[in-house]
Amino acid sequence: MQRRGPQVSNADVSSFEARIGFALPSDYRQFLLDVNGGRTERSHREFDLSILNTLFSLNDADEEARDLQTRHERALPTLPAPSLLFVGHDDGGARILVSMDDEHRGEVWMHITDDARPDDANPRVLWHDRRDMKKLADSFEQFVCSLRPLS
Repeated sequence: MQRRGPQVSNADVSSFEARIGFALPSDYRQFLLDVNGGRTERSHREFDLSILNTLFSLNDADEEARDLQTRHERALPTLPAPSLLFVGHDDGGARILVSMDDEHRGEVWMHITDDARPDDANPRVLWHDRRDMKKLADSFEQFVCSLRPLS
C-alpha cells in the first residue's frame, strides 16, 4: 500500500463490528489488522476495467474522508442493503462493498452509483440482482489478489 491507515488492534476491530452489528469476514478483518486500508501502489490498482482509488481505514483520525466507520455510516441510507459494508471506491466514484449477509457473506461487489435505479423501480429486485451492482470477487482476499498494474 502506498498509504496505510493507522495500526489497529483486535479490540478496535471488535468494537467496529459491534457498532455495525456484523462480524467481519475473516480475510477482511485480517486486512484491517495487517494493513488497515489506504491507497494501493500504481502496480496494484486496476480491476475489472476500473481503477481502485482508496480502501478505507479504521480509526483514521487524520483523514475523515478515508475513515471506514464515518464513510460507511454516511453511505448507509443510500446502500442497496444494510448488510453491505462500504469499504472503498474506484476513481469514478463507484463504491466497493463487502457483503455481510449469509448468502453472499464475504463477497466483494461494486455499486455503480451514477447508474443507480430510480426510486420507483421494482422494489422486489434483491440488491444482488440490481443492474447497478456487479460482483467483483468471492472474497476480499480474492479481490485484492486480482488487482493488477495500471495499463
